[in-house]
Amino acid sequence: MIHHHLHTHKKTALCALAFSTAILAVGCKKSPEKIDLTSTHTTAAETMAPTETPDETEATTAEISESSDDAANGGAGAKKVSTKTNTYYSGKVSIAYPDVLNLSDMQKTEAVDALLKKNALSVLDAWGIQPSEDTVNISCEVLSADRNRITVIYTGSYQKKDAAEPTYVMYSNTIDVDNVSDIGFDRFADPYTMAGYVLSGDCTFQAPTAEQKNLSPNLQDEWMKVKNETSLDAYTNLFTNADFPVSQTFPQSFSYEHQGIIYFSIPMPHNLGDYAIVIYAPDSK
Repeated sequence: MIHHHLHTHKKTALCALAFSTAILAVGCKKSPEKIDLTSTHTTAAETMAPTETPDETEATTAEISESSDDAANGGAGAKKVSTKTNTYYSGKVSIAYPDVLNLSDMQKTEAVDALLKKNALSVLDAWGIQPSEDTVNISCEVLSADRNRITVIYTGSYQKKDAAEPTYVMYSNTIDVDNVSDIGFDRFADPYTMAGYVLSGDCTFQAPTAEQKNLSPNLQDEWMKVKNETSLDAYTNLFTNADFPVSQTFPQSFSYEHQGIIYFSIPMPHNLGDYAIVIYAPDSK
């Protein structure tokens, strides 16, 4: 088990149970320390707003139960919060993102929707995507949604025009609905504590995606070796600068919390899938 010294650094307040990722306030972040891994594929952003020729089509409407009862959220007849998935199309770009349904405050609904869409599409600038030349395919999964918090995971890939292979990506976004703001890593755990956990023998990874599995039959074993090539300070800095909002550089790590478990990504070399997702269960440490 992880050393007791680490355990004392862990934040006691995980805040709420819901998948999250994003950032508490729209405060300015320092650029994260460069991690010496070949998976750092974020290129300098080109100042281009995505040309929106999209058909933003509704794909699915997912009903997601609320964690609190209806009476506390607008009366016994209040509808449960749900989401619908839209897709942004432009050239070779396809990015899915959610809209929220059944919030009683229409103005807040519009603000939350705008923040979700802004963050979902922010990768276009961050990666310097030219929709007519570069290929982007991103899908979204809404892990949880209620009147307090919305947690979304984005996974997929992008491939620049001259790249031989696609880059696999994962980013996430947790929204504080009441404040219409992003929630970030430090709401779930202490960056220094998690840096120590990653470097420990107790570190556990989420199973790789189907695409990542094709790269190596023993990918998780490879991740266990590579993770220790990064220093404690570098990981601490990485997690301190994780999640939305985007400041000077696109975050290299994203986190969320779901059903009491904390998940966060760390960069990996391209031949090992570009990223790995670490799992931390506070109650078991």
